Amino acid sequence: MIRWAVAAATVLMCLVTALAQEEAVGIVIEAEDFAERVPDDDSFAGTADDVYASGRRVLVRFYVDGRALYRFTAAQAGTYTGWMRYGALNPISLRVAVDPEGEPEFQTAELEPTGGYSGKGIWGWARVFQAELAAGEHELVIGGAAFRPDCLYITPGDDEPTDELVITDWAKSLDAETWALIDRPLTEVRPDWLDEVEGYELPAWYDEHRVQLHTRLGPGHMKLPIFLPTAAALRSMGVRTFVRHIKSGGEGAWWPSAVGAIFPGCEERNLAQEIIDDAHANGCRIIAYSRHMEDHALFWEHPEWAARDDRGEALQARREKICFNSPYDDFMQTRLLELVDMGVDGFYFDEVHMPKIGCWCENCKRLFKEQTGLDHPEFYDPSNPIWHKLIDFNNATIERVFRKWRAAIHERNPECVMLIGSNTWPTMADRHMTNRLFRIADSMKSEYTLALRMNGRILPPGPDAEPFDPEVKLALGYALSRDACDGRPAHIWTFNLQDEASALYAAAGMMTHGCIANIDVREQTIPNMTYKAAFELGDRVSPYLHQTKPLRWAAVHYSELARDQYKLDGEEAWREVLFPVYGSYAALFRARVPVGMITDSQLEEGLLGGYRALAVPAPEHLTERMAEVIAEFEAAGGVVIRNRDEWAWHSPDGQQAAIDSFIQALGDEPAKASVQATGGPADMHVDSYVNRAGDRLTVALCNEFTWVFTGRNPPAPEDLPKPPPDCEGVSVMVRDRGMPSRVFDAVTGEELGFTQVDGGVRVTVPTFGYMAVVVAEF
Repeated sequence: MIRWAVAAATVLMCLVTALAQEEAVGIVIEAEDFAERVPDDDSFAGTADDVYASGRRVLVRFYVDGRALYRFTAAQAGTYTGWMRYGALNPISLRVAVDPEGEPEFQTAELEPTGGYSGKGIWGWARVFQAELAAGEHELVIGGAAFRPDCLYITPGDDEPTDELVITDWAKSLDAETWALIDRPLTEVRPDWLDEVEGYELPAWYDEHRVQLHTRLGPGHMKLPIFLPTAAALRSMGVRTFVRHIKSGGEGAWWPSAVGAIFPGCEERNLAQEIIDDAHANGCRIIAYSRHMEDHALFWEHPEWAARDDRGEALQARREKICFNSPYDDFMQTRLLELVDMGVDGFYFDEVHMPKIGCWCENCKRLFKEQTGLDHPEFYDPSNPIWHKLIDFNNATIERVFRKWRAAIHERNPECVMLIGSNTWPTMADRHMTNRLFRIADSMKSEYTLALRMNGRILPPGPDAEPFDPEVKLALGYALSRDACDGRPAHIWTFNLQDEASALYAAAGMMTHGCIANIDVREQTIPNMTYKAAFELGDRVSPYLHQTKPLRWAAVHYSELARDQYKLDGEEAWREVLFPVYGSYAALFRARVPVGMITDSQLEEGLLGGYRALAVPAPEHLTERMAEVIAEFEAAGGVVIRNRDEWAWHSPDGQQAAIDSFIQALGDEPAKASVQATGGPADMHVDSYVNRAGDRLTVALCNEFTWVFTGRNPPAPEDLPKPPPDCEGVSVMVRDRGMPSRVFDAVTGEELGFTQVDGGVRVTVPTFGYMAVVVAEF
């Protein structure tokens, strides 16, 4: 596509018919709109999406020895300059030829590095030719080089173009009425429908085994002997609760469902019932992985239900995705209730639920307009505030559907548990999903190192950001996953643990932070005794975490509302909100005091009971109700630490100084904390829990655990990371609870001595490798 840039225009005009108009001062040609290329296949000059590129696409694989030819029309004779917008990591000598006859005789243009190949902030402009041209048709040939061309700008002028030529500045292009509609919230910070979950407690079966198993036995494994029966082999590993596929992707139901397609062979056979019965017959609970986003047959029956991208194409993952803003929510609810009636104990809703980029189906376009008053955005563009409004709409859709399914499931069986996947939410770097969703989740599904995945395409922290301490960042992710669900344990999928030590340290880390370790076992290895020790550890520790709540002393406010004030600038969001959240948590983690997270809806609800201290990382972005709650907390004697401008949490040189100043601001409060651990290595983790009766305190401690390898392509056994040194010299101070009747370590069963000191008791913790769990009974 050739586009004329018009000097007076605020938005680039895309009219080829403007060829002869006098105000036309230049032509924009998208790099992907070549007339010819050699070689003529995608081995050279293929295309890739990049929302920060002109036209949202960029050329890739341009480093091949090839060339691309472009044709354009000069409206009048004169001197023309050609500019290239591009991304490059290294200096480039670019071969360029204008109007070649036969084999091109190239000139060379020198291009400077821009800092990368794609993404926000890496694009540069360079002059690639200047030539005297007659009026009429011309050709330009660009030779292959190790860079990514975005677009060409050919102009009779000589001024270097800027990105405003090809990238819309939405802040300038939207009028006041549109901004008012954008700023109008779709959902309250604390909506009334959260009353539905007030007082909810997990059923006893769900968290009485804090180490569980995950198997992905699916259609590709049906010929394996272990496919069915399975549960006896899992019980031999020590498993009591497991997640198992009962629909892996877009295939039909594994049972004769009343709606939709049936998986071949299941028209007369209820395979789902057989799987559920196999679990129960062997004394196990089963959580069904029943894929809820894709359905191949339904797509062909109802293409209007499909989730679609901004080009109108059906979105796919494990076959075609179906949009929640269609009758699919009723269709899926029918199937879920069929499984509840078969006796399934829970549901495992994985992944993103609705497309992260938004959906362009007709239902979404219509409902978005009805609910916001805005026209649906044309395309995915994180720089467009209207696209961000689409994400708000997306999130409200997800919340609506899961509220509906939760009510139906719990009405049929109150003890059937609903796990809702959080995808990248625990990173804090993505606006997909909100804290409100996890208030209605019985438990959040997350993944072992997910909080460390900081390549967020929406809110990246920036290249100069201080690297996170992985132990702290992962602990923060687990605390957020747990506390967003009002203290209920998050369910953490952990894939491809390589040996017994890795499994023990990983399980210890997840349980220490009040989560459930969900260990994935490779299907061909069942029964895999590598993990038996981890399940045995869970058996020893779980009774003292079962039906507990995190002990409250300090809270850190994680405000999506504040973060979203900077949604158009990820680096600013991190500097102003998210780094202060991380830094506040890091300071309290290092102080070894009980620390939890409080979300926007929880703070508006006033859920500060039991807390002594509150960190407010973004005090200038509180709602009126939040400010009232904090004022009441402070008036009742609570300590509030508001972020200070001089705390440079984002700076490589300022983070430790900010942590030190934060602790100084707390004064002597940490020395009065209800629980505080001392000794051991700097990256030792500590978290504390109290049972419902309030007469038993559990203090979980674990060694560092981010060294554990998970994921694909593991190193050779001899190259696997090794466990860290043991934790030595650890003691735990317990205050304000009187004298315990008994203190012991749940991991070893060893009785522990304690000493009465001013204000409480001090417990000496024996040296431990992966975990110690101090249990004090009062």
